[in-house]
Amino acid sequence: MIRSLYTLGVLALVTFMPAIAAEPALVDPVALRLEATGLSIDTIGGLPRFFSDDVRLQWIVPGDEAATRRLRDLEYTIVDEDIGAGIRRTLTSVELIGGRRLTHHYFLVRSGSVLDGYAIRMDLDLVAGAAVELAGGPGFIPQPLPGFGAAYGKVSSVAVDAEGQRRLDAGDDDRSEQHLEQGDWFGIRNRFWTALVRSEAAPLIVQLKQQAENLPRLVGLPLGNASRLILEFYAGPVESRLLAAADPKLTGMLFSILWNPLRVLCFGMLWLLTILYGLVGNIGFAIILLSLCVKVLMSPLTLIADRLQGSVNQTMAALQPEIDMIKKAYKGEEAHQRILEVYKTQKVHPMYPIKSLTGFLIQIPVFIAAFDMLGENFALNGASFLWAADLARPDHWMVLPWAMPFFGGYLNLLPCLMTAVTILTSWMQIDSSLTPGLMRKQRGRLFLMAGAFFLLFYTFPAGMVLYWTTNNVLHLLKIVPGQMWVRDPQQ
Repeated sequence: MIRSLYTLGVLALVTFMPAIAAEPALVDPVALRLEATGLSIDTIGGLPRFFSDDVRLQWIVPGDEAATRRLRDLEYTIVDEDIGAGIRRTLTSVELIGGRRLTHHYFLVRSGSVLDGYAIRMDLDLVAGAAVELAGGPGFIPQPLPGFGAAYGKVSSVAVDAEGQRRLDAGDDDRSEQHLEQGDWFGIRNRFWTALVRSEAAPLIVQLKQQAENLPRLVGLPLGNASRLILEFYAGPVESRLLAAADPKLTGMLFSILWNPLRVLCFGMLWLLTILYGLVGNIGFAIILLSLCVKVLMSPLTLIADRLQGSVNQTMAALQPEIDMIKKAYKGEEAHQRILEVYKTQKVHPMYPIKSLTGFLIQIPVFIAAFDMLGENFALNGASFLWAADLARPDHWMVLPWAMPFFGGYLNLLPCLMTAVTILTSWMQIDSSLTPGLMRKQRGRLFLMAGAFFLLFYTFPAGMVLYWTTNNVLHLLKIVPGQMWVRDPQQ
């Protein structure tokens, strides 16, 4: 089932990249700017800037500051041409460099293409010893979240090849070096946005320089004595359809930290959420429906887990009186040996109670998949639902008079509701076969788990908390009819 969902999801991805046509026709040399990512190509320096100047490509001549400055300050003239499939912009340097004028060509896809506003192809005139440097600015750093949510405020340097995404980490001296083959990508990314470059004509040596936390600089050094550098640039959302349109291998950026079977599960849930979103037109309602669908799909496994739990409860309830008597009469090793003897007499393995964890263990892969899929889902970015202004951030129901360590300066209502539903469910979930002591222990474990999940989710994005809250509400609705007439063994 999951494999088929994944296959359908992959087939739905768009992989069209327009070709460059011939026979150009001159058009007015108007300023060329792509609104989607705030891309602009400057007449000074001749290289592009993205995300309203928060990410820029710039020249660098390693070890020669004067040459670097001269290339960055070089002025260019511009000619724009309509070439059918898009626009070609040609920049020619006003001054001579090494006895010649530098000429750079930029190819941008035509308006209406999937990649319109996100992709650009560059054919750059290369000065001997020069390289390109991709640098991220402070505006590319996501707005920080408190607590565990701080994990979503990072900017990473990455490389992407056929094997998927890998992080480029600086060494002890805040520097590192990687060899990339022709067609491999390198760049920077945050939670929802990325800026990536690949060389189409030659391998590159990529040097990472970490100028400060979340402010990486990546230098792409062409190998050999190339006179031109042909690059393709993608600057846009970390979103499956657009990534696949730029290059199918870029989908390896999604859920990249997970084991492959879990990634398949993530893509299946993403596919289902996309369908639900298309049906209801609201991502918040789609998340609620996703939780309901997953609950239904998981019901056969949940039924098996519930039966195992009931069997364990009955067995432990039968053994508990004798075990309690042993604990009162004996201590230490002797008590332990006598309890083992009770298990042996009743033909019960001492590890038998662990079977009661089956229901929880079954849900772990689904929990991890939903956790990552919603955490990286671009559709949540800026989407509102009920009182939550942005499902990609905590719901911020009320401003607190002061900021608390770890929790921040807002009261987030969804985690409170989630915890309240969990506690209510734990209180109502009664098994008449349990002794009062075992019932207290079971409730204690459930209350402890509710507290742990409250701490985990309090500073996490509201979309993730909405999913888990819905899951808990559905579980409460499931047990209420069966628990109304069950007597609490503690009473």
